[in-house]
Amino acid sequence: MRIAIAFDNSPSAVKALKFALTLQTLCTEYVIIHVNPTLVRALTGADGIFSETVVSDQEQYGEKVKSFAEEILKPAGVKYTYVIIEGTGDDVASKIIPKCEELKVDHIITGSRKLSGISKFILGSVSSELIKLSKVPVTVVPPD
Repeated sequence: MRIAIAFDNSPSAVKALKFALTLQTLCTEYVIIHVNPTLVRALTGADGIFSETVVSDQEQYGEKVKSFAEEILKPAGVKYTYVIIEGTGDDVASKIIPKCEELKVDHIITGSRKLSGISKFILGSVSSELIKLSKVPVTVVPPD
């Protein structure tokens, strides 16, 4: 079974990844998916007016998140693939689902921040959207 984990190095994502590792006997490969919030591109729709430093910093952020995931994965000795997808921040689930379908993932695991009220309305809920869009089971790991 291939298990995808939505990972952004938030406390809820770290908890989801650690939960996923408890399923090692069922999992043949973990697919760590990070949707990198490319705010410069999202706000303007263009790269050209920003310095290479700003664009480079965004790309480096994705690599830092990868390093955090690897700190958890490598000691476990599991097979994994790390995928970075560019997104605007409001389209996380709609970016994750096609990638999971492309990679033939059997299960998705994500964390939850337990948003409610206006924060849920403004920020949305990636976990809720994943459940709605996914054709495979989705496990939502609650926060502490």
